[in-house]
Amino acid sequence: MATSTTLIALVDQLIGLFNRRSLDLPDGYFTRNTQLALNGVPFEELVGRRADDPLVLMLTKGAAGYRFAAKAVQHAVPDASVQRGELVERSDAGIQLLTGQCWLSGHLRGAGEPVEVLIDVELRLRDGTIERANAAVDPAILQQLQAARLRP
Repeated sequence: MATSTTLIALVDQLIGLFNRRSLDLPDGYFTRNTQLALNGVPFEELVGRRADDPLVLMLTKGAAGYRFAAKAVQHAVPDASVQRGELVERSDAGIQLLTGQCWLSGHLRGAGEPVEVLIDVELRLRDGTIERANAAVDPAILQQLQAARLRP
């Protein structure tokens, strides 16, 4: 089981890669079954097709799902930068839960208006790999990000 220090280092590494606009991921933490969720809803349910469609699963889970989401955010906020707050770890029956907050800041594509986004983050790990990652974001902010993604 990964230690709290290891998990915090993982989050810091993910943030560092994102801030450098890299879509690389640390080895061994994301599997093809890692589920990513936004406001508690799995990505595979958000894409508008059957959640069990093999193509949907291939694009929304694991490293591909992370890259899909990260690229969408980087497109909406070209100068996006993430910082993290305090993280809290709990363990129970072989499952580790890491929770905390991150802040995304930058300027919306096409409008140039500044945006500050508070993200409640929850990572659930089992056997040292991420089983589920959830980001909770204010729906009004999500609408702003979605509109910015559509701008040239």
